[in-house]
Amino acid sequence: MRVLFICRQKTKTNVSPFVKSQAQALIKEGIKVDFFLIKNNGVFGYLKSIRELIHYSKSREYDIYHAHYSFSGYVACLSKKKPLVVSLLGTDVIKSSLSRSILKIVSSICDWSQIIVKSDQMKNLLKIKKVQVVPNGVSFDTFHPINQKKARSILNWNFEEKIILFNGHKSNPIKNYALAEKAVNLCKNNITIVEMKNLDQEKLNLYYNACDVFLSTSLWEGSPNTIKEAMACNANIISTNVGDVKYLFGKEKYNRICTFDPLEISTAITNALRVKKENNKGRERLIHLSLQGTDVAQKLINLYHTILA
Repeated sequence: MRVLFICRQKTKTNVSPFVKSQAQALIKEGIKVDFFLIKNNGVFGYLKSIRELIHYSKSREYDIYHAHYSFSGYVACLSKKKPLVVSLLGTDVIKSSLSRSILKIVSSICDWSQIIVKSDQMKNLLKIKKVQVVPNGVSFDTFHPINQKKARSILNWNFEEKIILFNGHKSNPIKNYALAEKAVNLCKNNITIVEMKNLDQEKLNLYYNACDVFLSTSLWEGSPNTIKEAMACNANIISTNVGDVKYLFGKEKYNRICTFDPLEISTAITNALRVKKENNKGRERLIHLSLQGTDVAQKLINLYHTILA
């Protein structure tokens, strides 16, 4: 089976890490995966990509076209690529009712074969029949527990410093850094906040293991990959109740869900700093949920076969 992934090109890594890892997991299962990258920004960039995709696929045949994010789906749709699977990533569903209305109209007119969403919340908001929940998996080979002192030694971080790893760029309004900063300032401990910015996956694994707490104060998410990656490293996690975080945590007692109250988050941080990371069982929880990359790849393969049948 040959599958073409259609997605936006990223400046540093070319392909979003979770899309790349999904492709790698499919390749391990014997699926041939190629990439068509949308390289230009804005409306005109996407419109230009329609012609480029038509030209690219003239000499290549694919069994499935799989677009990641709504605008990539629109490009594939206007290029008349079928059968078409579109993965929606969170913002394109959760952010506004207008984006959901556009999705409903376009997916119906273009007859998308299947829409994939990352959480039940997204499915309930979208209210379209051809929707299947398939959360992104996480590579247990890439993200795994490392002794904290060893990780800090490699990163040249101070062994005594209390470090909060923040979920994303400070400049990204969705990540809600202002709330994280307020909560940390309320703590009596001397704490340093480190943001996740332009990190390859190997270094990101070290960050998850080197920090004392992984903090996510996002306003909304689909099924946040960073939460799953941190869980795979058995990091102590504090998160706002977004996406499917409550489902991911389950009854794991060392990971905490908070409201958007900075005082509540501050108290959770203080408590988390007292807990040894070795006690956290987040990785076992992910195994129980079958969220290893290969498990998710098999779900996608089954979906592809169903469409082709």
